[in-house]
Amino acid sequence: MEDTVTANEAVQDEIVAEEAAPKKKQRKPINQAKLQDNLWGWIFCIPLIIGTVWFVYICLVLAFLLSFTDYTILKGDMFAYVGEMGQHIFSTTSETGEKILEPFHWYAYAFTNTIVSKTMTGKQLTEVWLYLFNTVFYMIGIPIGMVLSMFFAVCMSRDIKGGNVFRVLYYFPCVASTISIVFTFKLMFSQQGVMNGILGLKDYGNGGGFQWINLSGFTDLTWNKIIADTGGTVTSTSTFMNESFWCQGLLTKVIIIVMSVWKGLGGTIILYIAGLSGVNAATKEAAQIDGANGWKIFWKVTMPDLYPVIFYNIVTSVIGGMQIYAEPTLFIGEQYITSGYVSLIWNTGLNGMGAKPSQGAAYGMILAVIIFVLTMFQFWLDSRNKD
Repeated sequence: MEDTVTANEAVQDEIVAEEAAPKKKQRKPINQAKLQDNLWGWIFCIPLIIGTVWFVYICLVLAFLLSFTDYTILKGDMFAYVGEMGQHIFSTTSETGEKILEPFHWYAYAFTNTIVSKTMTGKQLTEVWLYLFNTVFYMIGIPIGMVLSMFFAVCMSRDIKGGNVFRVLYYFPCVASTISIVFTFKLMFSQQGVMNGILGLKDYGNGGGFQWINLSGFTDLTWNKIIADTGGTVTSTSTFMNESFWCQGLLTKVIIIVMSVWKGLGGTIILYIAGLSGVNAATKEAAQIDGANGWKIFWKVTMPDLYPVIFYNIVTSVIGGMQIYAEPTLFIGEQYITSGYVSLIWNTGLNGMGAKPSQGAAYGMILAVIIFVLTMFQFWLDSRNKD
């Protein structure tokens, strides 16, 4: 009897031990269709991954290392130069012949190097700050484009006849060539162009027409010159009134802003229309029943639902705006009165056999830090808004 009880207890102990022991996971059958989809997905992603790693991350590291050296195009293999960077860090020689390492030479040089104004003032102007000012000035077009695209998107989201036709017309500039658009605007704002005809300025300057942009290179158009040409008395001797940067530069930059807003309007409108289609219709209807007018519905219902699209547009527009290059260069060439910061990187780091890639790399790192800080600041504001 005791043996039977003992055997039963042993069997129960084994059952309890088996239940307490972790169960082995059963191997799930492989879904062939899903495996094939994943395989094709990775095949299509591999070129993008390789391109991003090589042309972004590896190049970023190389540029960062290069920015501490004195490498130029004439010094041969860049990879070997970076590989032995410890021997090639920028250095100067003291009066006693001692080698002094200056790894941050180009970073300090960026904010101390000056250029002489090519107009009558002949003042010393800090190069980097001029190009950064131009870049930031062009970003004035971002809020203008955001407001205009929002307005047109709201109008086109209504049930009106021919709404799709308007969407195509507004999107058309996005697919047009930048060169053709710049050429068109240069003709419009030429001395005998459409804009001078509309504004009655074709007779300005003894029949030459007002010079919004200079198609032949640098010009000495200043506010004092405009006052004198229109019969006024020149009294101011300030830099603002006598410097082309503050006259010809501003006029040309305003035209480029107008062109950039017009060119990019269609793409932003499409994004806003897509965002407006996702606005909660039930919430809008409830607000209308409660007596809210259209303006309150837009701010209290539509805008909160549209916020992710707005945030995306702002972030991408700021990143793209800080890298503006083609439009100013095609308009007037490489001129400090209109060129963006990327033009400075090109001129110092890659333009010609005397270029210094190490200097251009340092300038590029400065731009990367600025863009990173601006982007993080926007994400910080976004997190505060969500809280």
